[in-house]
Amino acid sequence: MYAENLISIPEAQADFYPTPKELGKKMLQGIDLGFISTVLEPSAGKGDLIRCLAEEVIAQEYRCNPHTLNVDAIEIDPYIRSILKYEFGGARQQEIQHILREFEDRTHYNYKLNKEVGLNDEEKAARAQLKHESSLRDKIGLHIVHDDFLTFTSRKTYDLILMNPPFSAGCEHLLKAIELLKCCGGKIRCLLNAETVRNPYSAQRQLLQQYLEEYGAEVEILADAFKDAERQTDVTVALVRIDIPRPTYHSEIYSRLKEASNIEQPQTEATELTLTDFLENIVQQFNFETDVGIASIREYLGMRPYLMESIPPGQYSDSTLVLSVGTDHRSRGPHINDFLRLTRRKYWNALFNNDKFMGKLTSELRQKYYDMVGKLVNYDFTLFNIQQISLEMNAELSQGIQDTIFKLFERFTVEHSWYPETSKNVHYFNGWKTNKAHKVNSKIILPVNGMFSDYSWSDAFEVSHAEACISDIEKVFDFLDGNMTGYVNLHGVLARAARAGQTRNIPCKYFDVTLYKKGTMHIRFHNEELLERFNIYCSRGKNWLPPNYGKRTYADMPQEEQAVIDSFHGNGEPASGKERYAEILAKRDYYLQAPKQDFPLLTS
Repeated sequence: MYAENLISIPEAQADFYPTPKELGKKMLQGIDLGFISTVLEPSAGKGDLIRCLAEEVIAQEYRCNPHTLNVDAIEIDPYIRSILKYEFGGARQQEIQHILREFEDRTHYNYKLNKEVGLNDEEKAARAQLKHESSLRDKIGLHIVHDDFLTFTSRKTYDLILMNPPFSAGCEHLLKAIELLKCCGGKIRCLLNAETVRNPYSAQRQLLQQYLEEYGAEVEILADAFKDAERQTDVTVALVRIDIPRPTYHSEIYSRLKEASNIEQPQTEATELTLTDFLENIVQQFNFETDVGIASIREYLGMRPYLMESIPPGQYSDSTLVLSVGTDHRSRGPHINDFLRLTRRKYWNALFNNDKFMGKLTSELRQKYYDMVGKLVNYDFTLFNIQQISLEMNAELSQGIQDTIFKLFERFTVEHSWYPETSKNVHYFNGWKTNKAHKVNSKIILPVNGMFSDYSWSDAFEVSHAEACISDIEKVFDFLDGNMTGYVNLHGVLARAARAGQTRNIPCKYFDVTLYKKGTMHIRFHNEELLERFNIYCSRGKNWLPPNYGKRTYADMPQEEQAVIDSFHGNGEPASGKERYAEILAKRDYYLQAPKQDFPLLTS
């Protein structure tokens, strides 16, 4: 009888059935409140559903950021509105905080007893309950916005409408909720007298049935849902779940510019496009995006005088709607040049992260161009400017090939000579005028760190880290090989190996790789001829091979030079390197030519 006595107007008496707690929880099942910011409760009563909502926010805090929900409430009965305002409008929260402070003043921690003292068990239970009540109210920012939902109008958008409308007018209330969300999308959870959906005899119920079918609504029939409620009824109810999709907004500016530019979407996958096609497409995309942005800014600036901050508008009043560029929210409004700088930055960044354009550069050279983006924002993203960058890159490649090869040779040999396991990386030989010469063996060991997860139970290696380590090595051998070896998708190979838990003998383009959690990478070359070319190139560059190497036959060399050949190609015994050296001379175009110096980034 308590619930019935709360009603102050006769027309609300017959339909006041506060939602039971368990039924409220059921209505909220499956809703991720981390994506809900605004809620409407159109028949709020004394706040039973709102309380269930607050309980659910607390229950979901373990997986979504705790936040306060913005809840608009509507209630037709003025006395119940006053209760609702008292419970969730701040007055009750102030009372709770006052009582909690009194409890806190009476408690202190007894270190001898190692416990808190000052309150009896009943008072401790009361304090715990009050803390929970306070926490519930912290989760709800309530506003009572109207009295009768059927006359409510608002342009505000809601993520969720949570409703237990009057059983006698449930159809009208649910249709109203659907109309509110049709323009913006959102979720509706509604309790109805089951006859509303079971017996669509009227035009309104038939319209509701059409909407339920259109939006794929779920209708769950619940018998005895109010059997043990605060106000009991044997009415069978229907729990209706509707998810109205967010609309796709249409832009007149976009359509106009799209038609004028006559842009056609490429029918070919981006990975299959030539580099020139790729560049032409991305430049065209840049031009179109900047046209759309500039047109939007000009449209906003034209409408801005009508978006007044004050009434009547003051001479220096600012707009209530602000269009900003990036994070610049200054009142002067968006500036076209600021927009262009940010858009250029985005496209230059995209270009320098694209393997089609940057794939031939080592990580060191890549980083150099990443660092240039801050300067390039002052240059338009045009084919001409991209061409100038590519010419500079080609020059960098041509000038840096030799340095890059020697740097890798040092990494394989001298750089890690202190590391015990790397002692077998090299074969030492008596070089020309030196006894400190060496070359790389077919199996080398490199120390690498951070390749595996820190968690001991995980055997998967980090694909991106492994790819960064291996790709620079492959690029050096690409220079030497002249791209004669078939293409191998390094990322795909490593990704498949990581998924399969494979860490041994991973087949790359020029070698097999084995990764160890202790922090080493074992490389075993399967292209012995290319490795030989690498050793010859570096040894000649360091002047470890005789001046006549590759110019004279073994028989025509002085004995001193023959000794170096025997040490380099053989085991140091006289004539042990003669046969292999003859094979080198027979394929001098492969073993003795300089690496190709021209690797154009732009193809015709």
